[in-house]
Amino acid sequence: MIAAYIGLLLSALVCVLIFGLAYKASNGYRTSRYQSMMRYGKETQAMQDRQDLYRFGLTQPLRRDRSGWQTAGLSFGTMALIGSSALWFGPAVGQGGLSIIGFGLPILALFYICVSGSLAEIASAMPTAGSLSHTSIILGGMKWGRRAGWFHLAGHLAMLALFIGGCAYLTDSFASWYLGYAPSVVSFLCLAALIAVAQAACLHWGAAWLGWLHGAGIWLQLLIIGLVTGSMLWLLWPNSYSAAVLYQFDTASFMGHVRPESYMVGLLLLLKLFLGMDGAAAGAEETLEPRVRVPWAIYLSTAYTYIGGLILLTVVTLAVAYSYGTGTLVQSAIGMPDKPNIALFAESAIASWGGSMFIAVLIIASLWASGLQSMSVCARAMFSLARDESIPCSRFIGRVTPEGRITSHGSWAAAGMALLLLGCAQLRWNNESFVGLLTISIVFLHTAYGIPIGLRLRERFVRQSIRHGRSKSGNDGIWQDAPWHLGEWSHPVNAIAFCWLGVCAALSIVFLTWDAAIAALVLGLLLVLTEAWSDWRGRVHTLGNEMRK
Repeated sequence: MIAAYIGLLLSALVCVLIFGLAYKASNGYRTSRYQSMMRYGKETQAMQDRQDLYRFGLTQPLRRDRSGWQTAGLSFGTMALIGSSALWFGPAVGQGGLSIIGFGLPILALFYICVSGSLAEIASAMPTAGSLSHTSIILGGMKWGRRAGWFHLAGHLAMLALFIGGCAYLTDSFASWYLGYAPSVVSFLCLAALIAVAQAACLHWGAAWLGWLHGAGIWLQLLIIGLVTGSMLWLLWPNSYSAAVLYQFDTASFMGHVRPESYMVGLLLLLKLFLGMDGAAAGAEETLEPRVRVPWAIYLSTAYTYIGGLILLTVVTLAVAYSYGTGTLVQSAIGMPDKPNIALFAESAIASWGGSMFIAVLIIASLWASGLQSMSVCARAMFSLARDESIPCSRFIGRVTPEGRITSHGSWAAAGMALLLLGCAQLRWNNESFVGLLTISIVFLHTAYGIPIGLRLRERFVRQSIRHGRSKSGNDGIWQDAPWHLGEWSHPVNAIAFCWLGVCAALSIVFLTWDAAIAALVLGLLLVLTEAWSDWRGRVHTLGNEMRK
């Protein structure tokens, strides 16, 4: 009973933190020097947004027509509550037991709310598609900015490969059961290629209604949450299971005693629920009033992912505990697995609907939509790096259409690189390819998040080290002008976020796939070589200009 009280206290603490940071951000908006122009019309606001880009030496080639809801779809979609649950709920519960939801989810949310607050402040201060890299450039120089941008892109490409592979795996599994064929590596890779091509084609020919798709992805996930939660409550309530099972580490009827290292693995697998929260920042240059809407999209998407995930996964976990504990379960055409596996969430949802494949189609569609939003984030990250001439083929990838849209070159490049990553992961890790991709994504994205946050902490430390505060950094202006800020809470929140990002990256290397850590080091070496190539290219360009003069 004491454990249950502790778990409930953790959940309540997360809710208090969510409302507390939101209150501080709202006060920060009222006391900031920022003046919204939305009351004078969208055109006036667009002029102000264009002036914000001019301050950082950037032009406005993209069309601004995205609402806050559509921008939030990028963060909500890349975190992918439904897709992440479909892929990682079963393995996480299998490693950490049912208490991974009761204790693990609130612990993760407690720290990732701080991370989202830090990223929201960065997005408000730097309203560009490459906010992480551009902030790092201002605080630490061009090299740190290039590192942050490349790690950010590499992490999202690994996550895109994970979405494509997960969608292909579930599609192959359910199609093989329904059509009666044996799934194989060939069928899996063919489906993955088809899914990637379909997503890239959608971004190629559907750029005009891409914002609507981002917003629709949120509604699709909310629909699935309602259908799955409602069906399980309707069929299994009130039965003889207790919520206390969520706070028991020894669930002998389910999987036996949970070891600490297994629980840590389960916690790291569940971490995917919050990975990709920065997605809304990639659409900042296509969003009206990005200094306000983008940070709120990052922060609220993280908060709502926790709230929705807590409700959904609690109900699913209790239903799974009842099914395994009593030996009875809702009758369905496919039944339930003998032990938790990667398809536990999807199979439980289908079982609650009497074996209907309708819910399976919705889950696969949501996973496909999350992959589409992830590819959109990758394309915009490439556009930002190409504009800064930090990647090869910059002139080709950084083009803009006459309608003010990013060209599809980045989308097709992202699809090709994601398929290459997925193929290499499948060849090297086979059944553990998803874990390897998740490890790479965690390491790279946490590094990309940590670079500007760490540079900001260093900047504050340097300022405070100067006696009497006579000298101030010239970078203060980007934070003073940001309408979304946490005031005096900013420094402790940034410190907590920075430490948490480093700890999670290190733990993922230790407890997850070691080969993935080696792959991350190899890719990191490639990033360093690319950085050296960019420096050499810049020197050649400068020398050429001097010779022409």
